[in-house]
Amino acid sequence: MTTEAETVKPEIGEMKANLTKRNLQYVQEVEKHLREAGQYGEEQQANLIYEMTEKVLENQKQGVTARKLFDVTPTEYVKALTVKAAPTGEVAGKWWIALDGGLLVLGAMMLISGVSAIFQGQTLGLAVLFVTFLVGGGAMMVLRKYAGAMRQGEKGGTWKYLLIAMVVIVVWMTIMTVVQVVVPAKWNVALEPYPTVIVGAALLALRFYLKKKKNIPNL
Repeated sequence: MTTEAETVKPEIGEMKANLTKRNLQYVQEVEKHLREAGQYGEEQQANLIYEMTEKVLENQKQGVTARKLFDVTPTEYVKALTVKAAPTGEVAGKWWIALDGGLLVLGAMMLISGVSAIFQGQTLGLAVLFVTFLVGGGAMMVLRKYAGAMRQGEKGGTWKYLLIAMVVIVVWMTIMTVVQVVVPAKWNVALEPYPTVIVGAALLALRFYLKKKKNIPNL
């Protein structure tokens, strides 16, 4: 008969405490690259690290390091997981990713605009905010493509990402300026500062909820 003590697994913190300095560094590097990959939910990341740490501890008793055990760098280990351990559940589609970006930019802009208006000036108009939402969603789709190349260490990936980011900002600011000049004031009504701050905070909270609910990966 199996006892309760035999079925209870040790905590990950306890397991890490028993790792050698070199093995712990390897595990921590894998954790870092898993987060940066943006392809796994928090629960799956935890499971992957737990299973890996168990293997490392088991082989550590025979003097085998994690690097020798897996025979790959932490970065290569995470890349190999793509086939071996695909993300659980359905990964969010491109429209959810666009919505995530739109809500992030819109919520942040409303918060900044509202707080600024409390002390001086007025908030951004509704037309400008609507354009901010659309551009934010589109920008997220574009930046995600180049962010992936940068993370994978492709040649020139970082410079391409920075260049595209600058182009996106210039396009965004240009469109916002045109909207403010062209759109009639009656279609670009400015909200009061406090409601703007409240709505902005609510949009960011909604974005956080949807990100977890729909398994939307990080940029």
